[in-house]
This record gives sequence, structure tokens and C-alpha cells, in this order.
Amino acid sequence: MPTRRVELNGDHLKEARQAAADRVYPASSPLFLADMNEKGLLLRVRGGKADWILKHGGKTRTLGTLGPERGDLKPGEIRVIKDARELARKTRAMLKDGTDPKAFLTGTAAGKSEEDAAAAAEREAAVAAGKWTWEVLVEKYADGYLSEPRMTTRGILKQPSAHTAKEARRYLTMDETKPLSGRLLSELRPGDLEDVRDECANAGRKTASRQFVAYSKGALSFARKKHSRAAGLEGSPKWWLEVEKLDSTIPAPRDRHPSLEELARILYVAEKFRTIPGRKNFKATSETVLAGLWFLALTAQRVTAGLSLREAHVLPWPDGPDGWEVVYFPPEMMKGKRPHAIPVPSRVTLLFERAEREGQNSAFVFPATRATGEEDAPLSRWSVATLIDRLRGRPADTTAHTEARKKAEENGETIDELPDLLEGLPDFSPHDFRRTFATVCEDLTVRGDAISAVLDHVDISSGQEPIRTADITRLAYAYSQRLSLKQIAIEAWTNAVFEAVEAEWAKHRAAHSAGRRTLPPRPSELKGKPVISASEPWYLTYERWQRTKRLAQPPRRLLGGIGRTKTVSETAEDAEWLEAKAREEAQPLADDAE
Repeated sequence: MPTRRVELNGDHLKEARQAAADRVYPASSPLFLADMNEKGLLLRVRGGKADWILKHGGKTRTLGTLGPERGDLKPGEIRVIKDARELARKTRAMLKDGTDPKAFLTGTAAGKSEEDAAAAAEREAAVAAGKWTWEVLVEKYADGYLSEPRMTTRGILKQPSAHTAKEARRYLTMDETKPLSGRLLSELRPGDLEDVRDECANAGRKTASRQFVAYSKGALSFARKKHSRAAGLEGSPKWWLEVEKLDSTIPAPRDRHPSLEELARILYVAEKFRTIPGRKNFKATSETVLAGLWFLALTAQRVTAGLSLREAHVLPWPDGPDGWEVVYFPPEMMKGKRPHAIPVPSRVTLLFERAEREGQNSAFVFPATRATGEEDAPLSRWSVATLIDRLRGRPADTTAHTEARKKAEENGETIDELPDLLEGLPDFSPHDFRRTFATVCEDLTVRGDAISAVLDHVDISSGQEPIRTADITRLAYAYSQRLSLKQIAIEAWTNAVFEAVEAEWAKHRAAHSAGRRTLPPRPSELKGKPVISASEPWYLTYERWQRTKRLAQPPRRLLGGIGRTKTVSETAEDAEWLEAKAREEAQPLADDAE
């Protein structure tokens, strides 16, 4: 293993190249030419290869391969002694600072500039020291911070939102964020976030563009405030706050909503057209989805909370009006992360029976219409919106519809557009029912605090403390005076809705009169649920059905001459049914002639 200390020059390089070409020095006995001008720098000839190496701290680092005397250099080849010495100095400096130069040397060997290679080495060292990369930020923010209870600055324990955490992870890890992968937070700049924002916008993904800006700013602010040193943001300016959403991606504020009369028409059309004309899928809208639509319209609650109502959260109201019940929404289902309860009149509670599905054992009032055996879950928050889209004539799969249309045009064919059964009504979403509720209640001069209480809008000036007890019943009744306050708005609103609904049905009564059935079945024949038809609002059918059910359950005694056991009241009720039927047949369709 011969070693010569020399002041490296061109002759030494020629010698090394020739020795490598002739394989003079085997791997077991290499030649080392140690440079006297740069400590630790050696030119090693071993077998058919000559390498530049650096010895420091008892370890050896390969800097690169000796390049040819002339011609193009390959990545990782060093031809000039000056370049080898400069690279040796930078590598030694990294080692003295405790930085592993592996990434730096790998980068230079791959053809990267020394600046890029040095940045890669610094990144690797920072990651090894625990500094946060983009992936770590997403994990800490979405899977940690947003998924765990946290205390606000006002000392209020805020419950986590599974939906928010899921949305944050979705938009912070979408395909457009790949350029951020592996990047340290400390090396990111506003332009890096703007690139992702713009790519989403240019692809027509306006929501993704907006949401990425919002969640990335929230995540970086969390890292800076809660973990500045570990995140590598200690003392850094909050540059991410400079990033703004593009104006072109911000939707115009919603100022339209269905009027009371338009809401009644929506409910009528949904009941009448359970099977949408013109569609290949003839599956009718389920009772559960229709019940969910009515519940959102009659209670003005947010979609996710309303459709996620549990059976166990429908409670009696001992001090309330006859037939009224209380529905409770736990903090995790509410936007403000506070418990919320509203009273509902008896006619609204009929929806809970209507939504039940035969043979299904679910914890939810509005169970998902899924295949048997799947996990119990409530209706999707999109189920009612999808129903509205179907009534609008919008295809279920817009991409497939566009492709089919294009193919038909190429073949000289046309695809018939689906009818818009809500033609003339403004575009709306189920959430807009809340705006209709507020507007109608204001027109009815309902107290503003009652309207806000139903909508669960916080009055910060009230200073009301959040309910902290864990018992559901106490949570629902802890502020019973607020239930009475909410009753004012709920009663005014539901009465107005039912009045508008019955006026809407009256417009179409003649169209249904030929096949209508206004009488319930005989009490003695009453089984299962009533059959709902579009000839009258469903709740009128259910109210007659319930009255009949109550009267059909008294004590029984034997009636002579009939030959079977039957209740007195059942017989009387049958007689009343027959009398009513005779009266109806004596004056057929009199009310339709108006």
C-alpha cells in the first residue's frame, strides 16, 4: 500500500491515469498520492480506477473519480486539482460542523451544482435533527392538532372535527403538492405555495385552490406558534400569510335562497317524482332521504348535523307543549363545537317514524341506504343535495355524461337532456334553507335571539358558558329557558311551512283526485306503515294512521254473533270509517271543482 506525499500537479494526474489503465495497483495494495497543499486530500489508484478521497477524523469520504485529460466529463468526475481541493475543503467544513456530507457528495456525483448539493446535505442533516418537512407538518396538523380536543384562548375546550381533519389532509396531500414533498418548512417560500394554488386553479379546481391556501396557512401558523424550533421556523417571519386566494376562485356570495313558496314546491316535486323521468336508473328516492329533506327544511339545521341525528338523541320535553320533543346534537357534530338542542312539534316528529327502514337496526334516525352488513352510518351529507341535482336534471356522473355526449355528436346523434323539474327556481343547496328560515321568521317578526338560537349562532356578548356536563339529558335541558325561546321561532316557521305546503298541494289536487285515497285503511286491517301518495302531504296520512293505531289497541272482549274476538272500539272505528267513505262517495271530487 504505497503512499507518497506530493504537491499534486499534472504529472501526478497522468501517472494515476496510466496506472489505472494498466491496473498496476490491485485492490489489496492501492497507490495513494497525498496532497501536501490540502490536508486529507488524496488521489487513490486501485485496480482500474483512480478516485479523489478525503481522510478526516479517522473516516474516508470519496469525493469523485479522476476524469480524463480531455473530452467531456461524466457526473462525479473531477479533472482539475483545484476543483478537488475546493470540494475537499467544503466536505471537511461540513464534517467539522457535524453535518453528514453524504447527500452533498451524492448530489455532486449526480451532476448537481455544489449549491444544490449543499442544500440537499443541509436538508438531510436538518431532517436527521428532527426538523419538520412538509409531510411532518401535515401529520402534526391534520392527524394531531385538528384531531384532538384543544383549549381556546378563552379557556373553552373545543372538540375536534373529524371532517375538518380529513379535509385538511386531503388538500395538503393532493397531487399538486408533490413538489413540496421532502421539503423543509424552513426552505419554503410564498412562491412554493402559490405554485400549488395556481396549478389547481388552472386545472379548473377552484375549491382545491382555495382550500389549499386556507389549510396551508393554518398549518404553518400552527407550526410557528406551537412548535417553532422543531418546525425550523423559530424567529422566521410569517411569510405564508402573504399568500392569498385567487379572486377567480372565490365564489360570489350567496344572496339567493328559495322563498317559502319555492320551498313548498321543492318538497312537492320531490314527493311526486320519486322516480325521475328520463333516467336509466329507475330506483325511487327512498323514504329515508325524503324524510331527511323534510327534516332539514323544517328545522333549519346544518346538513351534516341534521342527517347524523341519533335515535338516542331524540328526547321527550316534559315541560313543553303536548307532543313536542327535543332533538340534541353533540358538540362534535356542531360547527361551533358546542352542544345544541332544539324543540320540534309533534308533526315534525312523525319524520322519525317515516325514516325507519324495515328490518334495519340502526342507531341513526336517518340511516344510510347501504347494503346489509356494512357499518352502521347516517345518510351522507351529500344525499339530499344529490336528490336536488337529480330533480334539476343533472347527470349523476358529469364526466361520463360529457364523454357520452361527445361520442354521440361524433356519430351524428344527440342525447336528450334530462328535464329540470325545478325549472324557474334559483340554484340552492340544502344549507340555504337556513337563510329562508331566518328571512321568513324576520318577516313574521319573530325575536332575533330566538332565530339565532335555533341556527346555533353564537352571541359572544351574552357571556354564556358552554355546557360541560357529560349526561345527554342534562345537556339537552341544562338551559331549558332557551328551549322555550327556540320554540317561538320553530313554531312560527313550521306553521308557515305547513301552510305553504298545503297551498302547494292544493294547486295540484285535481291532477291527483282520480286515484286519491283520503281515508286510511280500516283499523282492523292496519298493518305496517301507511302508503304515501302525492295527492296530499305525507304528514296528513301519517297523522290519520297514528290516530287509527291508537284507537285500534284497547282491551278486547267477545262480541256475540260475529264468531271472532274483536274490540268494541275497533268495531266502532270500522263503522266510522264506513260512514266517512259513504260521505266521500256521495260528494265525489267536490273540492277539486273549485
